[in-house]
Amino acid sequence: MNTPNRSYWENELYNLTYDLIIIGAGLTGLSSAYFYKQKYPEAKVLVIDRGFFPIGASTRNAGFACIGSVGELISDLELESAEIVKQRIKDRYEGLLLLRNTLGDSNIDYEPEGGWEVFDDESEFLKLKDSVPMLNDWMEDLIGETEVFKVGTYLGKHSYFNRVEGMLHPGKMIRTLHEKCLKSGIEFRWNTKIEELDSISNLVISEHGHKFQSKNLIIATNAFTNKLLPQINIKPGRGYVFITKEMPALEWFGTFHYNKGYVYFRNVGDTRILIGGGRNINYDAETTSEFGVNETIKEYLINFSNDFLKLPQGWEIEQEWSGIMGFTESKSYLIEQIDENCILAAGLSGMGVALGMNLGKKASDLV
Repeated sequence: MNTPNRSYWENELYNLTYDLIIIGAGLTGLSSAYFYKQKYPEAKVLVIDRGFFPIGASTRNAGFACIGSVGELISDLELESAEIVKQRIKDRYEGLLLLRNTLGDSNIDYEPEGGWEVFDDESEFLKLKDSVPMLNDWMEDLIGETEVFKVGTYLGKHSYFNRVEGMLHPGKMIRTLHEKCLKSGIEFRWNTKIEELDSISNLVISEHGHKFQSKNLIIATNAFTNKLLPQINIKPGRGYVFITKEMPALEWFGTFHYNKGYVYFRNVGDTRILIGGGRNINYDAETTSEFGVNETIKEYLINFSNDFLKLPQGWEIEQEWSGIMGFTESKSYLIEQIDENCILAAGLSGMGVALGMNLGKKASDLV
């Protein structure tokens, strides 16, 4: 079908030069739009997304409000300096506070359940034990909280508990922020895949040839950034998640990490468990921006559910899906000026819930 010519009225309505266009309607993009509009209420702001709703990772994650487990943080120290790891902890904590204060705990179903890191290998658990006092000292300096981590057990499993973590509902998080954006007068174009952009003139062209002009541009496309900016080194990483059907005897309540955070699970209500992760089982296959189910990883997580979690016999998967995350080489996000009036904010490396809103705010402050 040919694309119809625009009418005179449509040209009057849509041939605008915006003050700011944001590409990507996930948590980072919506936050960029919202905070910019709060600062400049009269500004014309447009958010463009390729999907009917944001489908990258913002509404497809496990709903963890976390800042880092003992195993993850010590593992990070093997790759990066203590100062970088500390800054990332602070960014995650402050990002979650900003998210909760902006949207309201009741609107996002936030529950301060804390976070457990569980082990089946006692030697791995004991290797980390001496690091707990150091990490608690860090937390006191960085976020003003004492005795954040403690050594314990959960259902007989060696564990470390992080008392400042929690869980939330990612769908309600995005819906609440979207509603705030609409009320502030921000415009949206859904189902609009961007085919081309000129980051010097800030001209954006859709796959159907529609052109959008802006004085400023923020690119918040996370895992899909390379499709628009091939020179940016952000790799996609697919994450598999499933949720069980209702079970009569649920024993796991809270948020949980296993194997340095590569496996994660939580209760959903009183009768279901949501489980995800396992990318480390098949890294190469999961470095993709294509949605789908990796059967090897699915089998691994099913075995984990039976052997480690010991779910009741006969449990079943009710629903499964995948989300696409964007990873930088260092796990630290990218916020940089691509051209004079074009900002990139992406590469959240699997911690978008904690980092996305604050990153969006920082991007809006740079415009």
